[in-house]
Amino acid sequence: MSGGKETPRQKMIGMMYLVLTALLALNVSKEILDAFVIVNNGLVQTDKNFNNNNSILYKSIKDQLAIAPDRAKDAAVGADKLKKLAADMYNHITAIKSELIVAEDQIDKAAADKIVDSLGSLQNKDKYDNSTRIMCGETPDGSGGKARILKDKIIAFKKELVSLLPEAVRKTTNLGLNTEDPPKKGVEIETWETEKFYHLPIAAQIVVLSQLQTEVRNAEGTVLNELFKSIGATAIKVDALEAQLVPSANVVTVGDEFTAKIFVAALNKSDVPDVSVNGRQITETDESGFIVYKSRPASEGPQKIKATVKYKDAKGLDAVSEKEFEFVAIKPVAVVSPSKMNVFYIGVDNPVSVSVPGSDPNKVEASLVGAQGTLTKVKPGEYIAKVTGGTKCTIPVTAKKPDGKGTTNMGAPEFRIKRIPDPTPMILGKKSNESISLSELKAAGFISCVLENFDFQAGFSVLSFEFGANVGGAYRSANNTGGKFGSEMATILNSLKPGSKVFFSDIKAKGPDGSVRNLSAQFKIK
Repeated sequence: MSGGKETPRQKMIGMMYLVLTALLALNVSKEILDAFVIVNNGLVQTDKNFNNNNSILYKSIKDQLAIAPDRAKDAAVGADKLKKLAADMYNHITAIKSELIVAEDQIDKAAADKIVDSLGSLQNKDKYDNSTRIMCGETPDGSGGKARILKDKIIAFKKELVSLLPEAVRKTTNLGLNTEDPPKKGVEIETWETEKFYHLPIAAQIVVLSQLQTEVRNAEGTVLNELFKSIGATAIKVDALEAQLVPSANVVTVGDEFTAKIFVAALNKSDVPDVSVNGRQITETDESGFIVYKSRPASEGPQKIKATVKYKDAKGLDAVSEKEFEFVAIKPVAVVSPSKMNVFYIGVDNPVSVSVPGSDPNKVEASLVGAQGTLTKVKPGEYIAKVTGGTKCTIPVTAKKPDGKGTTNMGAPEFRIKRIPDPTPMILGKKSNESISLSELKAAGFISCVLENFDFQAGFSVLSFEFGANVGGAYRSANNTGGKFGSEMATILNSLKPGSKVFFSDIKAKGPDGSVRNLSAQFKIK
């Protein structure tokens, strides 16, 4: 069922899935969302090609039934069952796509059905809250959502397909559609459901579902091919041959290697075609017999490729097919963003997310340069920056190359460094120049210094302050250590009447960055 040799179509699906896997690891930017659109368009087109090929196989089995009903009867019955099973599975996935679009774009189902295969028309490509809830529910392993239902349907679908295969090939035929959980990493729960749908933008989830639909078409074609071969036909006739070019990625960093496999669909792999790209002869092949084209773009922007393939057609005559392809070369760029602010504050933990488009977070490293402090990795892609001084710093980022040989410098974004702002003196939540009753003031017993509208957890401790007030025409004062009211201050408070003003001066408050701030406040006794 899953241990057989992969077919060329399965290998092509695998190549496209490598692109998807790379994109899923990223902090999503507009460029990455556009890349999802490109991948999805490729999957939709591949799906159409597979469906067309399957239609030819269905017709071939039907033709054989008319020619040799005794030999083709079982295959024809199996093909009818297969067609319904595949259509039901495919339509179930389409319905999920539509439901996710309705949830994230807040449109009706009729409108969602119209754009279900057009990811470019999706308005909220980066949203994931509603789609994650639908697919994974509220359970840590994702079993509480529709992803588990989908997984169970895929498992049942594969069992049905295996039962339709001829007995001799059931154990050796690879149908794809893997539903196994990923290898366990650490203590975190990772399942098939969470790997493919948890907290991924809806654009990525739609691409995953398109990928599954392509695999459904491929599995359908694999079973059809075995059913047709079981009739005893010597060959499968095809109407046309077309050059195919499967890239390793649609977006490539300048200086890195672009790789693409060029082949002729339905051509015997033992007959290696004559291939040229942009007029240059290509002879390198991989272990499967595919022609391999490699290019290193020297500048950013669209890179156009025109492949010309000369081969023998079904009649043994010379034929030529051409295929044009375009990929995008981008500059090395690192995405580094503080999780809460656009600056680093001295003395507190500054959460930082670091990612590189197209790179596995496990292969990305970052450091802090230009200021006193440290950058500590919490987990892949997540860091804590802690600075103790300076006015600015940079975060140099490197990423391991896809072949594992060396690293690429992805840039060093610059960040400002600021000290924590001054806190606000408060008594029972009241600030300077506000009115407070004498009973409230006595009950409070201390003055505190609070950071208002600050996104980090940072506290200030009051070291000392001077308290003063006019009592009977004379100004009386008392020095206090710490934030609590001392006995001298209590004596003064007992002499005050409504309408009096009290003054807190020379308040010394020490922050987490070690600096001491001099503050003041005054209140009116009501």
